[in-house]
Amino acid sequence: MNSPLWVPGTIGPMQIKNRVIRAATNEHLAHRDGRLSQAWSDNMIQLAQNEVGLVITGHMSVDRRERSDEGQAVLDEQTDLELLKRTAQGVHEAGGRIVAQLNHCGKKASERVNGHPPRLPAQFTLEELDRVVEQFRTAALLCRQAGFDGVQIHNAYGHLLANFLNHVDNRRTDEYAGSLENRFRLTARVIRAVRESCGPEFAILVKVGANGYGDLRSLLKLYQAVGVDGVEVCAVDFDAKRWEKRAFCLEELLRAREGIDLPVSLVGGIFSQRTAERVLLSGIPFVSFSRALLCQPDFIARMKRGEQEESRCQVCDECFQSFRRRYVRCILHRTPVPQLQEVFGPKE
Repeated sequence: MNSPLWVPGTIGPMQIKNRVIRAATNEHLAHRDGRLSQAWSDNMIQLAQNEVGLVITGHMSVDRRERSDEGQAVLDEQTDLELLKRTAQGVHEAGGRIVAQLNHCGKKASERVNGHPPRLPAQFTLEELDRVVEQFRTAALLCRQAGFDGVQIHNAYGHLLANFLNHVDNRRTDEYAGSLENRFRLTARVIRAVRESCGPEFAILVKVGANGYGDLRSLLKLYQAVGVDGVEVCAVDFDAKRWEKRAFCLEELLRAREGIDLPVSLVGGIFSQRTAERVLLSGIPFVSFSRALLCQPDFIARMKRGEQEESRCQVCDECFQSFRRRYVRCILHRTPVPQLQEVFGPKE
């Protein structure tokens, strides 16, 4: 019990009961049309009931025409607000906090799902960029209305905002391209719109790639200047690190955050209490778990009770396919999830 993991912490307006964050991990548990399901809600509440201090949902699309897969949830005017409210209430009753990760899929949108090819930054008109900003604003307002504690703006792993940051993907010739500050312009507009509409008591977090989008220290300065409450840092190339159980990008983050006054968290390669405590003792205030909680939603509770120190996750990355093939989220799971089977099973 004498572990830094169980010490309360603060991110912006949020008081969190411990230092444990569930990083956004695509649940694939929405209905085929993007509606939220009870299975999705139950999953969020289950994590909070098992000692996760802050639950960040899997990425939720702000545009139903730009989804990544058939099971990705959508947050827009058609969203079931009552289910969102019950989810936030259930997480709060379990002592947790909940933040929705908002995303526009950009080049990772699925043509099979959406009926049209994905697009890169140069293919968006200025009017369409205005619409993207408003879509993020609308999604964040829905979350605030439902009682969520905040949102996380997804800016990593090759989705739209990250496409703008990436000079290879961003071939525009206007004020949204060129310097890092220009490539950051759309992200800054989104964050300012959410803050303007949702106020200072609604947390705004961001997910940031530690590599592939420009100098990490410079990026952290831009996020700090635009007024975010916290940053979660990930390795963009984590899929190349299969089988590795070590904290990705820890040294890069420690170097980059000198002089940065923002709560930060690290995700990637963290599968044990020992590794998580090493991250915290190095000076990083929060630690995020992803695949470990996909494998075992009760892993944090088991750690706190002293029953288990290391995740059973094999770091095989079969979770990227098992939900389609066997309708399970981890190859160690034996019982198919009905919601996955409904969405990814054969169409009648």
